[in-house]
Amino acid sequence: MPQLTQDQIDKLKSLGIEINEITPTSTELLPTKTLPKNTSILTNITTPPTTNNSHQTLNIFPLLSISGLTLLSLSGLILFKTKDQTATTKETNINTTLPETNISPTQVPKSIQHYLLTSQQFFSQASQNQSVDDLNQSILAATEAIKEFPNDYRGYFQRGRIYQSILASKPELSSQVVSDLSQALKLNPTDAEITRSLASAYAITGDAQNTINYLSQTISLEPTKAQNFYDLAKIQQQIGLLPQAVDTYNKLLSILSDPTQKSQVESEKSEIEKIIAQNPNQNSTSENQTISPLPTTDLPLSLDAPTIQASAGSGLIVAAPEKLDQIEVSNLTSSNSLSGTSILNANQKEITISNTQVTSISQIYVTILKGGKNQNLQVLSRFNNSFTVGLDSPISEDIEFKWWIIN
Repeated sequence: MPQLTQDQIDKLKSLGIEINEITPTSTELLPTKTLPKNTSILTNITTPPTTNNSHQTLNIFPLLSISGLTLLSLSGLILFKTKDQTATTKETNINTTLPETNISPTQVPKSIQHYLLTSQQFFSQASQNQSVDDLNQSILAATEAIKEFPNDYRGYFQRGRIYQSILASKPELSSQVVSDLSQALKLNPTDAEITRSLASAYAITGDAQNTINYLSQTISLEPTKAQNFYDLAKIQQQIGLLPQAVDTYNKLLSILSDPTQKSQVESEKSEIEKIIAQNPNQNSTSENQTISPLPTTDLPLSLDAPTIQASAGSGLIVAAPEKLDQIEVSNLTSSNSLSGTSILNANQKEITISNTQVTSISQIYVTILKGGKNQNLQVLSRFNNSFTVGLDSPISEDIEFKWWIIN
């Protein structure tokens, strides 16, 4: 290591610089150790040298002290170190990479739209491929929406509609459907879509009176939708409420603009009016039209709901979403309805129609809808649970006719 000459020392002293000269124990030049990349120099400075291998010790020692600063020599490099830094101080390597911490991101709460969209996607798949698994996934997603958002009507409405889609093959679920839809209506009492769904659900179960009740409420909430009026009039006509059906048809005509539709409704209304005119006991005004109060549903409300068990030959049918609002009372057929249509086939003189509404004193009216021009179609006989309609002689074309039973 080069030593300061006396002349250099004198010059430094003349400048007021105190010289602390330290003579190394050996005059042998020590090899310079290459510092690792990105390693703090001061960290290596404060590391004490090993005594076993002096050739691995850095050539570091103080040269002089100026006003509290110690001038150090590191293999020809000049560094400064303050007095208050002790020999045991270690600085953190500025390039040292901090270890990665395994911190889980904060879970974002799912919105009700997430559950409803998931439910609807599975339901659409179930209606297309008739899959019980997809149907159950749809039910579970809707149930999660109810659990997470119990005061939002949409979860109950979604689940009720899912169960409603399989009522035709699973009528035992009718109470679940009514419970969910009724809760949806309770949370959102001005939604016509809910009341119409309830009417449709009751129609599937064959409950004509509740079907009429909820269709009437739907009309009050949605007074410009023609389909509601038409469905109501058809059911009123089927269960023998002829004056009420005429009144509903009149309201329907007031909002129709299509000439073809108006002509069809006028024709159906005219036939009913003829029947009423022939039966003076039927009041043709709407004064007697009373709507029963909507039923109160005291069914237990459960946040959970049953899933559907798949079984061979179960005959499960999942109705497509667009078919859920079609309203036709399931048990109002030719066998127990108070009105209906039938066909007297060509070259046939008469036809007997079975119907549990018919008694020996029932009044039965018929009118030709298609074919049999200038023919006199009439009721030939009536008995308990059946009646016979026919001609004096058969003709070569079919005759489609409408019939009504008045008790």
